[in-house]
Amino acid sequence: MQKPDITMFFPAYNEEENIKKIIASALKVLKHAANKYEVLVVVYEGSTDKTIEIVKEFEKKNKNVKLLVQPKGKKGIGYAKIMGFKNAKYPHIFYADSDNQFNLEEFKKFLPYIGKYDLIAGYRIKRHDPKTRIIISNIYNMMMRMLMGVKERDLDCAFRLVSKNVINSINLKCHTGVATTEILAKARKNGFKIKEIGVNHYPRIYGKPVFEWEIGLNLPKPKVVLDILKETIKLWIDIYMR
Repeated sequence: MQKPDITMFFPAYNEEENIKKIIASALKVLKHAANKYEVLVVVYEGSTDKTIEIVKEFEKKNKNVKLLVQPKGKKGIGYAKIMGFKNAKYPHIFYADSDNQFNLEEFKKFLPYIGKYDLIAGYRIKRHDPKTRIIISNIYNMMMRMLMGVKERDLDCAFRLVSKNVINSINLKCHTGVATTEILAKARKNGFKIKEIGVNHYPRIYGKPVFEWEIGLNLPKPKVVLDILKETIKLWIDIYMR
């Protein structure tokens, strides 16, 4: 059985302490799991650390690594994902966060299902995040299941493989974290086959989330909440009113 051709991409913003490990892990996994492969790192132009420079060094040494710079005028994790999908050249596209809260070796769990399912969604078996963030995530998941008709158990888990057929058939618009749900909702609406697989989740060791207050409560910033609510309404209209 021939190995699949795979693109892996990772959005990044001020992840200089994490980016070396995630790229090295991706290359190691793909060397054994894929036929042809590439690793794309989508770095926000507004990053203030050495993330871009580190990726450029990898790019010089390995032809399978490519840096994509997300413009300042196109801010948002959702837009980073749009860039990753649009620039992927292989038919099977995997993405994950670049904070090393997942072990990329678990991508191998997906391999038996590639070609049988259009979208393979990881879900965190046990989430290792602050309690406040988990509670907020549970509320978000419940709200999205009610509004968008999605049935998956971990809608904001960024450990996912998507067929390029899915991406070519749906129009991704969300620029915030709602994009992770948007992919599932639109794939389901268009009749694509979805498979869920449990993966382990680990505490973040380096860096910090950019969407929360810096006061130790792990609460999202008001603007982040407002932007998510606005995009949720737009997504509902896009799915059900057009």
